[in-house]
Amino acid sequence: LFEYKSSDRAASEDVLYLERLDTFMEKSLTDIKAFAERELRPYEETRRCIAQWHAKYLFQPSLSSSSSSSTTKIAPDRRSQVRHVLCGTSHILESLFETSGVESFLLAVDPTDTSDGGFLGGSLVGREFWRGLRGGGETGARAFKTHCIGLLQSRPTSRNVLRDQKSSSTPPPNPLKGGSRSVKNELYESVRNALRLASGVRSAEMKWTNPERLDDVYGVRLVGWPEGIPSQNPSTLKVSQNKLLLEAIQNGTMRFERLAMSDPIASKLDNEEVADGPSRTDGDDGREDFSWAYDADARPPS
Repeated sequence: LFEYKSSDRAASEDVLYLERLDTFMEKSLTDIKAFAERELRPYEETRRCIAQWHAKYLFQPSLSSSSSSSTTKIAPDRRSQVRHVLCGTSHILESLFETSGVESFLLAVDPTDTSDGGFLGGSLVGREFWRGLRGGGETGARAFKTHCIGLLQSRPTSRNVLRDQKSSSTPPPNPLKGGSRSVKNELYESVRNALRLASGVRSAEMKWTNPERLDDVYGVRLVGWPEGIPSQNPSTLKVSQNKLLLEAIQNGTMRFERLAMSDPIASKLDNEEVADGPSRTDGDDGREDFSWAYDADARPPS
């Protein structure tokens, strides 16, 4: 099990070096303040921008190594590339701990490489935790690699899938037959949602065999029913007919329109559903008398 240890730790543990570094950075803060005054920008905003600029180097170490690697024309092998990425990731996790105190560990194995013993990176506390964990350390890395090898062997490759598809002599399933139930369920839901949205009644249900009853019950009417399709429940219609109904309700050619003067029964149902009040009881329930609305010449009671 290869454990990555940052080469920068020796410098970070040198107390005298850190004191000289703090003195140097305190002087640089004076330059940052002078720069902010020249640019007419707040000092804290400028300092934050500079910190973000430095963080690009801190959390993207691969960018600093790209220039040096471009000078060498020899392309590294796969193992070197993987190790380089893992070391860079571990370095980022160490930087994350130094800046925010977040502890972490990184365990990686290559199931395609029999000689790979695993990679352990992250913060110092995270690496020590994994090594001291029961079932962790090198034993845990080997167990993790064995698990990944088992998954890799049981996972079908694209080449095997194509070969199985070509050798299969069974005809593909009929999409219309297989999708009839989904089309019917989607039609039920789309029509129900459109009816409840137009009527404002949350418990409204479609009257498939007698749609003219929608006028009296919910104060809406259905327009745009496709010609040639009988007014029947979708369970008794053909798949092609249900698809036409579904397409019509989705594109708006078939829709529910609210009547200009809704029936009082629909208004009462609407009010009861919105208010979510108690069910009807016999006797006086506190409703106003709307019988005057039936006479066009009558006036509301004073």
